[in-house]
Amino acid sequence: MSPRSHLDAPTAARYRDVFHRFARVEAPDLASPLYAELSYGVSLDPELLELAAQKRRHQPAPNMLFGAVQYLLLSGGDHAEHPLASHYPIVSGVERPMEPAFPAFRDFCLCHADEIVDLIRAHRTQTNVVRRCTCLLPAFSMVQRESGQPLALIDVGASAGLNLNVDRYRYRYLRGGQEEAVWGRPDADVSLEAELRGEGQMPQLAEDLAIEFRGGIDLNPIDLRDEDELRWLRALIWPEHTERHQRLIAAAGELARSPVDLRRGDAVDLLPRMIADTPREAALTVFSTVALYQIPSAGREQIFQTLQETSNERPVWLITLELRMEDIDEVQMPSLSITRYTNGAADRQLLARSSPHGWWIEWAA
Repeated sequence: MSPRSHLDAPTAARYRDVFHRFARVEAPDLASPLYAELSYGVSLDPELLELAAQKRRHQPAPNMLFGAVQYLLLSGGDHAEHPLASHYPIVSGVERPMEPAFPAFRDFCLCHADEIVDLIRAHRTQTNVVRRCTCLLPAFSMVQRESGQPLALIDVGASAGLNLNVDRYRYRYLRGGQEEAVWGRPDADVSLEAELRGEGQMPQLAEDLAIEFRGGIDLNPIDLRDEDELRWLRALIWPEHTERHQRLIAAAGELARSPVDLRRGDAVDLLPRMIADTPREAALTVFSTVALYQIPSAGREQIFQTLQETSNERPVWLITLELRMEDIDEVQMPSLSITRYTNGAADRQLLARSSPHGWWIEWAA
């Protein structure tokens, strides 16, 4: 490994806090005992903190470090023969042993430090968490109901574009373990489920979601026909979540049957061009799911400006499932919002809070 200089005390303390919070809050909340253990261990280990600090700017250090390690394990060969592999059910095929994983994790990281640095410097968190569509479906239903038109969808930070096939999945919404709503084809290959929390009511789901245009923009769009790129997406799934690996593969199959318009480049530059390609008789609906934080603040403002200017010609709806940009290093639950742009003015409405992986949704009262 050829790291930047040794971390100064304030930087080391900041990374230590990030991993400690990840261990205490995010990993337990998202059902990953392995990542909870590993995060706590990393928070106390100066060498691993320095390794994690090699990640790109605006990228979450725990996700990148853990993703790089799992990518190497999924690559097979000598990597998969390391003792650490036994703690990854998606690699070993069996339940992890009842013994600490951190010693093996530390050894693996130090043995493969150069490979890990190369990965976290070259990649981004590009998870297509298909289950986030449980949040998007009700929001898109609102847009269709308000506009009376089919939708023209543009996904900013689309990764592989899986969420653009939102209407091709099957949905179940539960409250207190009881089924409250179902939607979609019973024979869909991808089935999604979310628990409804709180007293707020979910918006009424459209009987039939009509989508006229499906477009996505990403700096590095994922081509799921490429085995290496599919492996990186899988590496960003938490290791105990075997069902998410299976769902990703099923959604990739759906995408192969129903391809979308996925374009490589900066959303600041490409968004106006993609908007111009959408049918005018469709409701222009731009959306993002835990992606805007990767765009510098000036770029985000330019995107919002583009939507405002476009709304002088036609209404625009912006659906965001996003973290607070000012607290990106904090463990957070995303907020689902809808912003309506009309005649150059913007009106934002908070719709819900959600699990980062779409497991539960708490709708605003």
